[in-house]
Amino acid sequence: MTQRVLGLLLVLLVLAGCAGGPRSSFELQDRQAARPMGLTSPARYPIRVYLDEARRLALFRQAFREGVPRGPDGVMDIITLSGGGSNGAFTAGLMRGWTESGSRPDFEVVTGVSTGALAAPFVFLGPDWDDELEEAYTGGAASNLLQSQGLGVLFGSGIYRGEPLRELVERYVDAAMLEAIAAEAAKGRVLLVATTDLDSQRGVSWDLGAIASVGTPEALELFRSVLVASASIPGAFPPVLIPSNAGDVTFEEMHVDGGVTTPFLAVPETLWSYREPDGALSTARFHVVINGRLVPDFAVTRDSLGGVLGRSVNILLRSSLITTLEGNRAFAARNELYFRYAALPDDAEASPLDFSPEAMRAVFDIGREGGRSGAIWR
Repeated sequence: MTQRVLGLLLVLLVLAGCAGGPRSSFELQDRQAARPMGLTSPARYPIRVYLDEARRLALFRQAFREGVPRGPDGVMDIITLSGGGSNGAFTAGLMRGWTESGSRPDFEVVTGVSTGALAAPFVFLGPDWDDELEEAYTGGAASNLLQSQGLGVLFGSGIYRGEPLRELVERYVDAAMLEAIAAEAAKGRVLLVATTDLDSQRGVSWDLGAIASVGTPEALELFRSVLVASASIPGAFPPVLIPSNAGDVTFEEMHVDGGVTTPFLAVPETLWSYREPDGALSTARFHVVINGRLVPDFAVTRDSLGGVLGRSVNILLRSSLITTLEGNRAFAARNELYFRYAALPDDAEASPLDFSPEAMRAVFDIGREGGRSGAIWR
């Protein structure tokens, strides 16, 4: 997100602080017991868990011991895709180049946040879906995502209209994709994405394979809504309301970009300093894809409300990314695991809000060449 947009978001937050649409009233206990309308998990894993929930730690450990199968090579490959707006084209290019190199593994676990969540289903389904993934990021369909709300921004909850993002998701995520994902989930493979629950102020991990396995129109609608929510930058795009119920109480949960609570979805924070005593993790390989650059971006900061606060938020998001990357790397080192990450080169000219086909193709080409040669990995 650029400094200009961050500043504008903050100004509009002040101007529109009293505006907004009505919502159903519910209590904390209702939210904690809630489940999306019409959905029950058909699998042994829940459809969703909070990122800071003890149950998530148990599921993470269980996955290594018995839940997730190893590939033909006996290795569990885990790939996690970060946020980054239009720079998600980097993931699309990297997958294409990796496939062309002949060394792309079958990922047993795929996770995504924000734009990484949008790419995750394609990556999960493998090389046969490379064409669709490339088209989604470079075919021009994303070029109209940033449609202004106009004066409606003063009465809504986002600068940009939410419909173009949902239409983009609906264009590619259909019943056929869910059927393919359900088939892979039945083999034990895992597809997770993250959103942020604004009411609870907590991150949520959604098991898209479990949702796809339900196989109903309601499951398709929830699947799409989770993807849209994970990519909905708060303030830029409207939040996504997910109808839920707890007993006789019906209400709408409010979810936004998973990047608010985690830059990417991998090892739970409480395990960063943990060592598995029985070596259950010994065959795991971690691949982290950062859809952006890691180096600081120098710019003379304007002495204004938008300039100072926008720049500060940029620093906060980058610091969170670095901290999470280092925490995961420390976990891998402590457990003697294979760990590597890929990011845009430090000198790459790429803006996360430039959705023009030309800009996204340039980012795609960087990822493709790096994936083909392997030189992009660090």
